[in-house]
Amino acid sequence: MPRFVIDTGEVDFSKEDTMGLQLELQQTALRHVARMGYDKPFVVKFPREWYGIYLRNKFEGLADIETQIGKQIAGIR
Repeated sequence: MPRFVIDTGEVDFSKEDTMGLQLELQQTALRHVARMGYDKPFVVKFPREWYGIYLRNKFEGLADIETQIGKQIAGIR
């Protein structure tokens, strides 16, 4: 399964610009997935700890993925 990351590193965005970028990226991802036309629904979750989106085929295992990715992100910061 692919994972996509956009790392703005040390770029100093205002809170407004950060939220705008987050919104546009999430909308773009959701629109693209919707156009793919999968017949099964997706679980969608917006994490509180970082700007992004989780898309999964099922709810089971989502907490484990959140923990795994959270640890990876914490290691980068």
